[in-house]
Amino acid sequence: MEIHKPKAAHSWREFLTEIGTITCGILIALGLEQAVEQVHWRDEVETEREALRDEAAEAVTTAAYRVAMEPCIAHRLAEIETGFRRQARGQSLGFRQPVTGPPAWNASTGSWEIALSGQALAHMPHKEKLAFSDAFDTYKAFDELRNEEGAVWRRLSLINHPDILAPGDWVELHQAYGQALGMNDRMKTITQYILEQATLGHRPEKFEGIDQGRLAAFCTSIL
Repeated sequence: MEIHKPKAAHSWREFLTEIGTITCGILIALGLEQAVEQVHWRDEVETEREALRDEAAEAVTTAAYRVAMEPCIAHRLAEIETGFRRQARGQSLGFRQPVTGPPAWNASTGSWEIALSGQALAHMPHKEKLAFSDAFDTYKAFDELRNEEGAVWRRLSLINHPDILAPGDWVELHQAYGQALGMNDRMKTITQYILEQATLGHRPEKFEGIDQGRLAAFCTSIL
């Protein structure tokens, strides 16, 4: 095999031409690499953005579902208060069916947790990152409140067994009732914020099928 040794430049012009050729080759390679990198992160950001917006749409619908049941929650709490007054007079509670908590519409925020541990957010416009951050922080706070509310209503469900309750149990039920009232007010505030300030451009979906049925069942009077 014949190996061609590089020829030495015979003039400054030839030397500068060779240097220029090498430099252009390096710049072209760097430019292509940067272009490939930009395309890669553009696709990653778009994928992340789509996942986040899908979860935001679920969260907005979840908040709207909670808003739709607020009148029914207020009515149910008023019915429980009536039951307490009857019990205090030595009468039967008079409930025609068991006391249950508000039905929950679950929404995930897993994509936001994944986004925080990845690099796609760093390639988003700053204003867009702030919008996502504010919205998902609110969704997380709403989810935590909803879990707390569920725990309070599970405590209230003890009222379904009045024949085995001791005086101290009724005191605890009164406390749970007060907490449920306060929790309802807190939920009103955060759902209003979500639907007015943290929709990310989404509108709530319609409640259909089993979700509409659960809502209707909860709104049925127990007195």
